[in-house]
Amino acid sequence: VIEVRDMALDETFNGQPWWLHLYPSYNPFSFRFQLSPIGMFVTRNILWVLELIRLAPSGTYKVQGMLQQGGWGCAQGGYTGAFTPMYLMVARKPLQ
Repeated sequence: VIEVRDMALDETFNGQPWWLHLYPSYNPFSFRFQLSPIGMFVTRNILWVLELIRLAPSGTYKVQGMLQQGGWGCAQGGYTGAFTPMYLMVARKPLQ
């Protein structure tokens, strides 16, 4: 093994952790607003109405809920340090 490190801890995100973008924000003009309880309620109900009038495919409502739970799990794993999406391990194959 030549090098092992967590690249998520590098200064590539202007000092912000990688999971911050998956945490909720109460600013309605932010992408992260949909991850807040209010934003989840609004997004969920809009998708339900769009499915009802057939502007969104069937199952969109359920997929959106699943993706939000996955994002929440990734953010919690990153916050606690239990999960990292950018673990680097460089190794060299032995010659023999």
